[in-house]
Amino acid sequence: MNDLNKLLMTDIEEIPEAAVSNFEKKEMKKRLLDQKRKPHWIKKLAVAASIFIAASATTAIAFPSVASQIPILQNIVSYFDEDELIFNHFSEVAQPLNLTDTSNGSTVSIEEAVYDGTSVTITFALKTEENLGEFPLANGSLEAFGANGSGSSIAMNKVSDTTYAGMITMAPDFVFGSPNTLKVSWKPQSFEDFDTQTQLTGDWSFDFKLRALDSKSVKIDENILFEGGQYKLNELLLTKLSTVLVFNKKDVNDNRYMASWQLEDNLGNIYPMQFGTGNPKKNQFTFEALHPEATSIIIKPQIKKFNHFEDEGVPIDAPSVIVDLD
Repeated sequence: MNDLNKLLMTDIEEIPEAAVSNFEKKEMKKRLLDQKRKPHWIKKLAVAASIFIAASATTAIAFPSVASQIPILQNIVSYFDEDELIFNHFSEVAQPLNLTDTSNGSTVSIEEAVYDGTSVTITFALKTEENLGEFPLANGSLEAFGANGSGSSIAMNKVSDTTYAGMITMAPDFVFGSPNTLKVSWKPQSFEDFDTQTQLTGDWSFDFKLRALDSKSVKIDENILFEGGQYKLNELLLTKLSTVLVFNKKDVNDNRYMASWQLEDNLGNIYPMQFGTGNPKKNQFTFEALHPEATSIIIKPQIKKFNHFEDEGVPIDAPSVIVDLD
């Protein structure tokens, strides 16, 4: 058995603890904290993130949300800095929900949400007398009807002694393709202070539907060949919120090769990859929405080869692909 497989099979309890800075704690809390049938893109993070993974009810009612009752939270997304936001155009395209549920004296509300056909993002507020620290964890994932698993990213910030702002992005692995209208549920089981282990539990429950944003499909149909296999680029899905690259892999050993992707338009704007999901049949990586005046983009694979789990990886040459957007 090679060294990589040995480490991947290591019992997490046997891994010694290491000092973690407050910045690192915050970054880990907002990245991939909840998984259902872990999608392919999370695989390499399983060992490092498993200590932070949380496993995932009155019905939500259409009262005004906490956000509309308390002026300081009228625009929840404004409580997250640029590094925490996955989508900078969220508020421009979000669908108002204003759903509120109270349990054990604490109130959770969902202010707004957006579904771009491949991912769902919601903003929410928590009002409680419990002190949950500066950056609490929310345990309990978003669930999308018709999805065979999902990956999620979450961020929560304290904005006052009793109020917290939160944002969740979830990427479903749809079984039969992306629906035009998506049924979503969220049943947060608890909110927790990572540092003190203080936990707030309750039976909050929300069910709602989201309409997919209008999208444009740009066909690519190009292959990227490299020493470890090939990627077949199928299409780009463009919305006012995001850009999604859809592709397939062939003969790629995921234990040895890892690819991140970058887009660059003809105006010189660069779009780093935000997150990705996938299964044996289809993979998709999500980027910010393209500049409205862009007419072409360059898709740049950034591939590294790993001989051992501890390696930083060796860059592998791979060709870029230019795509005309008109």
